[in-house]
Amino acid sequence: MDSLYLSFQGGIDPDLAICLQECKLKAQSINEHTLSLAGIGIDDHQFMVLPRGRGRFAFVLEDNWFSIQLSNASAGLMPLAMVQVRSEYLTAVGPAEAIATASRLLEGMGTLTAPPKISRIDLFADFCTDHDLAALPGSHWVKRSKKRSIHEEADQVTGISFGAGNEVSARLYDKTRELLKSGKDYMRPLWAAESWDGQEQVWRMEFQVRREGLPVEMHGAAGEVLECCGPLWRYLCDDWLRLAVPSDSDETRSRWPTHPLWEDLSRLWDIDPEAAPLTRVPKARLPSDDRLFRHGISGLSSFMAREGITELDEGLGEFLHALEAYYDNPAKQFPETLEAYVRRKAKVKARRYNLRRIRP
Repeated sequence: MDSLYLSFQGGIDPDLAICLQECKLKAQSINEHTLSLAGIGIDDHQFMVLPRGRGRFAFVLEDNWFSIQLSNASAGLMPLAMVQVRSEYLTAVGPAEAIATASRLLEGMGTLTAPPKISRIDLFADFCTDHDLAALPGSHWVKRSKKRSIHEEADQVTGISFGAGNEVSARLYDKTRELLKSGKDYMRPLWAAESWDGQEQVWRMEFQVRREGLPVEMHGAAGEVLECCGPLWRYLCDDWLRLAVPSDSDETRSRWPTHPLWEDLSRLWDIDPEAAPLTRVPKARLPSDDRLFRHGISGLSSFMAREGITELDEGLGEFLHALEAYYDNPAKQFPETLEAYVRRKAKVKARRYNLRRIRP
């Protein structure tokens, strides 16, 4: 399961609504000190509060586990919240624990009148194959939706989408290429545990199902309908979208035999119903060491080249001395000291990374 969206019925705590409105206004400020205060701690989560609501929801709170859209106190018949469980956390702990954690969080944000229900669910399978999927003609796909789109990059087919925008849609795409952009490297150890060699192309078959497209059996409480995911996957692979082997003797495509690869995919839920465990997923959205140090070294190396310095220790010392002198130069007319500037920037980024606010 790659994505899970949950709908919670109820009403927001009035005091929380006031606090979130204050955070929302702070998030709209151009003053970075005020902006850095636009976060809120709930249980052991430190959420960033966004400057705008989303759709009919007044407040949006985000960290590395959840994106939570909350209604305000006057929302009437609207749901209290729409919660997106982020894919890394969902992959690590599984849907049952994710639903339980989200429910505990929402219980602290207001009054719940019913268990959460599924608003959208994305089911997927990652696999390697010798078949050139990108080269298969459209006629080989037996599908419910008439929509089919090809996605290309640098003259190479990177994916195919089916039924985009509908209540049920699907995507088949090169996941190894997508990881280079998304940075979701938590998938690599899972693949390696299934004998991936680190080089072979990995394809992902992914179905997205909105609430309107879910079977009636999955309209109940989210935690009680998870056992229906297996039958749902088989329906999607057998009836909604199927890769077939064309028959010269039969023009009726629905009677064409299923491709062996697709037969394997349709049975995957029976073979391995539970995802392999991952290491603990941090709630904070922290920049990687690679991003920090590869980007951060650029200014230092440029300074050392300009000054003709070759020793790192000397370069670090001279760079810091020159940096302080630059900001202390009265001719530059900076409104604050270097220390004050760095502290202000660090506070703003602490909010963005879902960290507790830096001490004043």
